[in-house]
Amino acid sequence: MFINIHTHAEIYDAQLELVNLYVGKGERTGYYSYGMHPWYIDKTYESDLKKLKDLAKEKRCLAIGECGLDKLSKVDFNLQEKVFIEHIKLANELKKPLIIHCVKAFNELINCLNLNDNKVPVIIHGFNNNENIARILTSEGYYFSFGKALLAYDSPAAKAIKAIGRKRFFLETDNADLSIKYVYLKAGELLGVNDEIIQMQIEENFKTVFDIDLINSKGKTSSKK
Repeated sequence: MFINIHTHAEIYDAQLELVNLYVGKGERTGYYSYGMHPWYIDKTYESDLKKLKDLAKEKRCLAIGECGLDKLSKVDFNLQEKVFIEHIKLANELKKPLIIHCVKAFNELINCLNLNDNKVPVIIHGFNNNENIARILTSEGYYFSFGKALLAYDSPAAKAIKAIGRKRFFLETDNADLSIKYVYLKAGELLGVNDEIIQMQIEENFKTVFDIDLINSKGKTSSKK
């Protein structure tokens, strides 16, 4: 079982791919997440939030996001926080995990989540930060998703994956032209185990975070809810 927790287009390279869709854009096939990326929030954000609240209720929408905070974005940071808080509220209302994009704003991210009484699982996607940040986020109970950065053995991601433990991470391709199976192989090499062990662990992590108790070889799911 290969699970790609975050991609922007179905590439049919895994038994289960979670495709990220921005509100009102993208084709809804398979399983997906809906969110408002902090790069693309604009003057239509209020109407986009209304659309998001309807779209996120769809059964095949398994998560809210990607959403979050980015201090390198041209979008006003206060507006980013305002929109992110709406994502937190919606995720908790629907009891769906959050898939997070965060750049140079982890303190603010943690504050937003804690001050808004977040209870749903949090997945930091595309994680490629130092081990100290990884420890702080682990202490908050968050999960991590690693992708292309694992291919560089001296990258922060390659070091962090060894520190956080196998029960707290997922793997992804994001928008890279890359096979998810290759990412699994690299994760196994870094952790000193074969990729079958990684597959089994990520399947268990997926069941825990997404409240799904059956993932068969054809990618079908059965929820415990």
